Amino acid sequence: MIKSIKDLEKIKIDNKEKIDFRMLSTQVTDNIEAEMISENGRYDIALCMGTSCQSSKSTEVAEALDAVIKKYKLENKITIVRTGCNGFCAVGPIMVMYPGGILYHGMDAEDVPEIFDEHIINHRLVERCMYHHPVSNAVIPRYMDLPFFAKQELRVLRNKGIIDADSIDEYIGRDGYFGFAKAVTEMSSEDVIEEVKQSGLRGRGGGGFLTGLKWSFCKNSKSDKKYILCNADEGDPGAFMDRSILESDPHSVIEGMLIGAFAIGADEGYIYCRAEYPLALTRLETAIAKCEEYGLLGDNILGTGFNFRLNISRGSGAFVCGEETALMNSIEGKRGEPRPRPPFPAAKGLWGKPSVLNNVETFANIPIILFNGYEWYRTTGTENSPGTKIFALTGNVRNVGLVEVPIGTSLGDLIYDIGGGMQEGKIYKSAQIGGPSGGCIPKSHLS
Repeated sequence: MIKSIKDLEKIKIDNKEKIDFRMLSTQVTDNIEAEMISENGRYDIALCMGTSCQSSKSTEVAEALDAVIKKYKLENKITIVRTGCNGFCAVGPIMVMYPGGILYHGMDAEDVPEIFDEHIINHRLVERCMYHHPVSNAVIPRYMDLPFFAKQELRVLRNKGIIDADSIDEYIGRDGYFGFAKAVTEMSSEDVIEEVKQSGLRGRGGGGFLTGLKWSFCKNSKSDKKYILCNADEGDPGAFMDRSILESDPHSVIEGMLIGAFAIGADEGYIYCRAEYPLALTRLETAIAKCEEYGLLGDNILGTGFNFRLNISRGSGAFVCGEETALMNSIEGKRGEPRPRPPFPAAKGLWGKPSVLNNVETFANIPIILFNGYEWYRTTGTENSPGTKIFALTGNVRNVGLVEVPIGTSLGDLIYDIGGGMQEGKIYKSAQIGGPSGGCIPKSHLS
């Protein structure tokens, strides 16, 4: 049970070394073989267990790893870290070996014994299971040297591929729940809203409305009950940003909702997630249960007198329920159709009570704003739209996957620098952005 910030700090200290071991060294040399050797025989194998990699048989790879670790009796030396979505979906399944941050991909369970023997026992790279540059065919061993990752700026996705997606302790080891702790122990609700306003964070669901301003409207509404809601009903074709966040880092969303609930005076919240996301729902359920066990959800959180409970509501795949008032109707058990406005949800939302609704990515930005401060947050992005944005890069590009870049990055940089350009034999014609309601961007507007 976490009763104070001291309890949080103890868990962080207990897990920090574990997490730091997986972080790539800044002392990168040309001697890859030396970097991949563990001095004490310890290795962490970060295996992507997101939906995309599971569809590429990462579950079978995990079973093969378990078997070979047992064969060598190395259970106390080697840890398989079952992460959420790694992001580089085009080349799954993906596993990254630490120390060294060496990436293997596209392997089958049958490849695991060879990779294990060569990499861990003999300290040699298995190049046929490594990334080859699509033009030069050169092998790129290190995870973060791949062009797909090297030009991203990971803020919201800072934990993807690093932590066990089901581990609250590892999330805390990466400063998790300290933004919330700061809010409820050092700040007033008005201070929190002002911090979010000053950050300039805009809703990442498409509307782009200022998050702090939305929160202030609800904060100023008088009521005996308020709700905070998360829209995880991601229905746009080809979009998987919210799903991947929930699969890889569900606690970041829960922490963002806790901060928002404190700011507006809500004691109850709902995450509305489409039933077509079974893995995201499972990881949310696990995360919520662990927060309840640790006392981060429930009554008198961190001994502050703040109470908050969080529920999951499953959608049935109706595209219209991505609209906030239709979503609220669905939670209430009604037909999922939009309500006339005004009144707006900040005054009359779920069950007629003042409510705030933000999407998954918006909430996942909140903890880093509170922890690092709005001035840090504004160091990337543009003046009117600070921060980063996550994109699902799909289509006839070489590198399909999840991308996080500063707002203001050109579409051309996304497609050619991170996406690797067109697949062989293809030429760029246009890119559709923003789902069914978005436009098509021709080549003349890529920069």
